[in-house]
Amino acid sequence: MRARGKAHFLLRHGFLGRGLPLGVAVAVIIEAALGSPFPEVLRSPIFLVRLAALVALFTATGCLRANVTWKAYEKRFGERA
Repeated sequence: MRARGKAHFLLRHGFLGRGLPLGVAVAVIIEAALGSPFPEVLRSPIFLVRLAALVALFTATGCLRANVTWKAYEKRFGERA
């Protein structure tokens, strides 16, 4: 993992591991809770704005967590590599 670099780690864990899946799931759950008609709502502008905002929010928090994890791993295992 270290050989691929920190950017790959952040992409994998921050965006692909947290941001995208949680953003999509929460956006769909919100639409279901609002009683929106499926699948038509998935193409509506308000859904796409909500989806983008949620993906951005969860990506930001995922990248923060991944960054803390990276630093902890570097501190713990960095000198051994």
